[in-house]
Amino acid sequence: MHRQHGILLLIFVLLMGINSHARDSVAPSTHMNFFWSALRGRQQVLSCADNPSVCLDREKNPWNGNTCCSGLCKDIMSDANNCGGCGNACGYGLVCCYGKRVDTQNDPQNCGSCFQVCHGQEKCSFAMRDYGG
Repeated sequence: MHRQHGILLLIFVLLMGINSHARDSVAPSTHMNFFWSALRGRQQVLSCADNPSVCLDREKNPWNGNTCCSGLCKDIMSDANNCGGCGNACGYGLVCCYGKRVDTQNDPQNCGSCFQVCHGQEKCSFAMRDYGG
């Protein structure tokens, strides 16, 4: 029990030190931006409603969302709700692979996950290459 309190105290002290560093520094690193934005919540940092170009700025937006969709930076190459463009949602059972909606359960070019290719005569069934064959 005492060890848990010690760990919590250590985390608290580290957070307080990081907080004072973030407040005092003029330009905190991208990692600090990422850390603090994760604590505050992603939407505050990823909001692009006022300035869509913020999605392209890696200092302000350390995530991969390069496209402003409904006021938030989104990665249209992998986001299932904005696949290939804003509002293009993948249907049930589909996955967004490089901006295209694919069925990873049966697609021989994306078997089980994006870009897992079946070779030769292999077939993709139930997200497995050459299942039962």
